[in-house]
Amino acid sequence: MSEAATTLPGLPAASAGRPPVDQGHPRKWWILVVVSLGMFMALLDVTIVNIATPAIIEGLHTTVAGVSWVLNSYSLVLAMAFLSMGRVADRYGQRRVFLFGLVAFTVFSMLCGFAPSVGWLVAFRAGQGLGGAALMTVSLAIVLSAFPQRQQGTAVGIWGALGQAAAAIGPSLGGVLIAYGDWSWIFFVNIPIGLVAVAVCAWIVPRDRPHSAEGGLDIPGILISGAGLFCLTLALVQADAWGWRSPVIVALGASAAATFPVFMWWETRTPSPMFPVGLLRIRPFTAANTAIMFLGVAMGGTFLMLVIFLVTVSGYSELRAALAISVMPVLALLVAPNAGRLTDRIGPRLPSALGAACFGVGLLLMARLDGDSGLHDVMWRVAFLGVGMGLATPTLSAASVAALPPRVRGVGSGSLNTMRQVGFTIGVALVVAIFSHAVAQNARRATREATALIAASRQLGPAARSAYTATLLRNAKAAAGAGVGTPMTTDPLAGAPAPAEASQGAFRELDAALAKLYHDRVADSFTWPFYAAACGGLLAVVPALLTGRRLGEQGGGRAPEPGRRADSP
Repeated sequence: MSEAATTLPGLPAASAGRPPVDQGHPRKWWILVVVSLGMFMALLDVTIVNIATPAIIEGLHTTVAGVSWVLNSYSLVLAMAFLSMGRVADRYGQRRVFLFGLVAFTVFSMLCGFAPSVGWLVAFRAGQGLGGAALMTVSLAIVLSAFPQRQQGTAVGIWGALGQAAAAIGPSLGGVLIAYGDWSWIFFVNIPIGLVAVAVCAWIVPRDRPHSAEGGLDIPGILISGAGLFCLTLALVQADAWGWRSPVIVALGASAAATFPVFMWWETRTPSPMFPVGLLRIRPFTAANTAIMFLGVAMGGTFLMLVIFLVTVSGYSELRAALAISVMPVLALLVAPNAGRLTDRIGPRLPSALGAACFGVGLLLMARLDGDSGLHDVMWRVAFLGVGMGLATPTLSAASVAALPPRVRGVGSGSLNTMRQVGFTIGVALVVAIFSHAVAQNARRATREATALIAASRQLGPAARSAYTATLLRNAKAAAGAGVGTPMTTDPLAGAPAPAEASQGAFRELDAALAKLYHDRVADSFTWPFYAAACGGLLAVVPALLTGRRLGEQGGGRAPEPGRRADSP
């Protein structure tokens, strides 16, 4: 009998032997919007706070060291909580954890705005980090659960694009809020967004079935991983201030290294592991996590170096520098949705590798900037970074989580975010350390060249040359003692004795030549930090090529079955 003859009247042809096409959740696009709104809020706050640090210093009468912990406390809690939140989501439900994240982030944003001192602000920012970890951990898993596999790349591309939009408008919005209000408004802006997101999420996002059969929470695993990530992050954040060889930093690093084998040993022994070690056998998951960590290293110090370069070398204001850097997230915003559609068609391997390569090449080009580089020289290089970010970030995120069974996508997403955060923190610490060393070396080199230039001047008498050399050395010593990162780039002879009338022209020429000398040496200090960041981007290419030929490919490994130990056959 023919297939047509077996088709029952009133039923589509799919019921006659072909499985129905998976269309995903009926409200999948609304789910994407509300989940992305939560992510938008969490990422927007990060970029706004970076711009607002000078205003916070003035408003709360604190110091640079004090305000640095407003940023560090958030990073510490994020790194510690990502993996734990993923496991909690798998155990109690992704919708519950996402709602918790929205409520926590909104409430602590309000408390940050009312903080009476920098100490309270640091504490409330840690609470924000807990909410942010919940939002960023489960948002991707919720999106992937709502869409069929053939549309997951497109959905993740849009999800990633909205995150880039937050990064794009954050600096500009922060500048406007501070200009027309004060620093507290950068936190108050989250309240209406959070209230709308909570209401819509409770209505739109479907309840998911918690995987209660997998046992209880792995409290020892949570404590071991949290302690290790805390020690690692704190050591990287404070190494430059406390000294890389200081006993505290060495002890923190040793503690972090010791917790890793202990954590892995425990996870292979407990019946309900926080992180099923068997996930590492899934090649696309492991490859994407490795690539995202290297990209985090590349991204970590890039934004900081770009702002410092534009302000100290190019001479732009912080707001104008932020607007120039916005080219990067804007381009990423345009590329990410198309990268998602490309991933649906050809798989994640080529788009993610191409994106990592673009990011690495862009940073190599950044390393070629010099003291005469203008805004356009920076912006066309930044375009490479934007394209690379738009291609690689959503593609690697989709490749990592889509390769996992739904029951462990929460902990898988938490692992991805943990690796990104750890890579980001390593990148910041590495680039800042290299930059600080390069600035100190180039400052000493510039001082030697400057004293030789003064000594070679034949238009000034011996007394004037001696006085100017003494002034130069005094200014150099004062700048080095103050820890100034860009010493004497504009007026190296500030405070020098007034020259005789006949020497005024020679003094002005000498002062301009010295200023240009210091300016160029400071610009040289950015070369090796950008090279170091470029290594992270280029290293990400290799694991990116191992993410699979199609989305959702498990690559020869399987996650352990519920209730079975990770080392069970």
